[in-house]
Amino acid sequence: MRFEDDHTSPGGWWCTVGGGVDEGEALDVAARRELFEETGHTEVDLGPVVWIREHVLTVEGEPRRLVEHYFMATALHEEVVDHHWTELERRVVKAMRWWGPEEILESRETIFPDGLGALLLALLQDGPPEQPIRL
Repeated sequence: MRFEDDHTSPGGWWCTVGGGVDEGEALDVAARRELFEETGHTEVDLGPVVWIREHVLTVEGEPRRLVEHYFMATALHEEVVDHHWTELERRVVKAMRWWGPEEILESRETIFPDGLGALLLALLQDGPPEQPIRL
């Protein structure tokens, strides 16, 4: 997803799909819900959490503490729809696309998490780690 938020980061950045976990919701259930809401995908092979990252992100001037859990997932197709986006997503998400790890490595775009291309290549080559890696 490409975000552009003039309050935070003029020029924008790319990141993986994802979002909040509702109270009482399991992480894997939240991941499937967010995948559906942001891409329309319902048939996804959801694997384990492979990475965890904590940071503060400011969206429209509001700081948000994020604890991100990255799942290994395989989608059956590349089509993406925005039918279930929130109003905030409609304001700040400017593009959606699939990237290959090599494309990420070669890109001059700002892409989060840092080092995503190399992380993906290692994941595809070695498989998921025994325990999630803290980024």
